Amino acid sequence: MALTERYRWIRRRLGDLLRVSVCLVAWMIVSGTLFAQSREPQQRPATDDGPQNVLTAQEWRRVDSAAERALAWLASEQQPDGSFTTDRYGQPGVTGLITLAFLSWGHEPGSGRYGHTLERAIDYIISCQRVNGLISAEGPDDPIVPISVKYAYSVPSTYNHAISSLTLCEVYGVSGEYSSARTQRAIERAIERAIEVSLQIQRWNRSPKNAGGWRYLHTTDSDLSVAGWHLMFLRSAKNAGFEVPQAPIDNAVAFVLRCFSPEMKTFEYDVKPEDRRTRAMAGAGIMALAHSGMHHRPEAVQAADWILAHGFGNYNRADHVSPSYRGDRYHYGVFYCTQAMYQMGGRYWAEFYPRTVPVLLANQSPDGSWQEESNQDMRFGRTYTTALVVLALGAPNQFLPIFQR
Repeated sequence: MALTERYRWIRRRLGDLLRVSVCLVAWMIVSGTLFAQSREPQQRPATDDGPQNVLTAQEWRRVDSAAERALAWLASEQQPDGSFTTDRYGQPGVTGLITLAFLSWGHEPGSGRYGHTLERAIDYIISCQRVNGLISAEGPDDPIVPISVKYAYSVPSTYNHAISSLTLCEVYGVSGEYSSARTQRAIERAIERAIEVSLQIQRWNRSPKNAGGWRYLHTTDSDLSVAGWHLMFLRSAKNAGFEVPQAPIDNAVAFVLRCFSPEMKTFEYDVKPEDRRTRAMAGAGIMALAHSGMHHRPEAVQAADWILAHGFGNYNRADHVSPSYRGDRYHYGVFYCTQAMYQMGGRYWAEFYPRTVPVLLANQSPDGSWQEESNQDMRFGRTYTTALVVLALGAPNQFLPIFQR
């Protein structure tokens, strides 16, 4: 080929390449993939101590697929008012857990496949805040004081409040660019009022052993299960820039430490002098210390060792980890222990997660959900347990600030 002909051939090829490039860039601009950050789930981040190395690439793909199917099923359970199917006394706490589950896999309000789903869920949670500031679909409208009679809402309402308030705080950091100023202010105001309620309940006239904790509306004692959620909420609010005094957090951590049993070498449900061990409370105690920067206190290390000795190999069974107490809950325990072992890192994460994941994946239902709890919490249904498992599987994603190491 002559030099002139070669030059013309090269010029034609360059012209073709330029036209293809222009078309590609135009398509990217129209589709929103250029100059715009993707709001679909992002790649799981790596950390220095290699938590990604605990599973093979194929196993991680199975985890991702399981979570994807679970989230699709959860989305199908959303109701016209923005809530998700569950017992009415579990609202909006269960809706909050489901919202956190979506966030934990990189989905955000206002964008992507589930953007509208999340916006509706957030609106529903805010709509459940009562005139006294309590966030619970069922509950009192009177000023927040200990009530003398146990109503049906007395137990779940404090869970609803703490979990829903935590959800709003976690949403707050990612919703600004999608929400109107009015919506953003509504979230801020709901959080501010919710903080006042949690601090007020914590200040109830409790015994010295129970001071610093939370429990139900008809009691003035405390338990680690409720306290763990309120502590998470206050830490999340503080992280998000809301004004939260340090003393209530310190008092809550002191209560958590009183729940540790040197004899049992783990955290118990409360401070009563009896064996009330559960896997969830072992995880809750570790998480409470982690929120205060005490990841490797002796109590956390001993509780982590206890968790490894009381794993989740028998699906949806309590296995009676405490011979005298039947309060162990499988999915609740999976959620808390997975988050806790990720916080502990090292051998705890390396031993726990690879053992637990195959059991969870093997027991996922064809529709993407997981079974109801095999105890009294069965009434909250599969949306509740499925959200807990999705949160557990997503622990290494690290999209939720409250669970970041």
